[in-house]
Amino acid sequence: MVKRLEKESVYAKYDIDGDNTVSDAELKIAKEIEQNEDELRKHLAQLRMARYTLISMGLFTLAMFFIEIERVEALADISNLFYLTGGGIVVGYMGVTSWAGKK
Repeated sequence: MVKRLEKESVYAKYDIDGDNTVSDAELKIAKEIEQNEDELRKHLAQLRMARYTLISMGLFTLAMFFIEIERVEALADISNLFYLTGGGIVVGYMGVTSWAGKK
C-alpha cells in the first residue's frame, strides 16, 4: 500500500527514495533505524555511567591518601558501600554488554 505525502508532512523523513510516496517497506526500514538509534543511545548512556563510576572510584581512592587517618577510619563503612555499588554498576554493564553481544 502506498501513502502519498502532503506538503511539509511529518512523514516526509520516511520517504527514503524521494518519490513523494511512503511505502510499507520504507516505514519498516525507518522503524528499524529508529530502534537501532534508541539502542545505541541506551548503550552510550550505560557506557558513560560505567566510566564515570570507575573514575569516581579512582578519585575517591586517591583522595584517601591525602585525608587524615581519623577521617579515613570514620569513612570506612561508607567507602565499603561505595566500592561495592560502584563495582556492581561496572560489572553489570560489562555483563549485559557481553551477554547482548552473544545474541
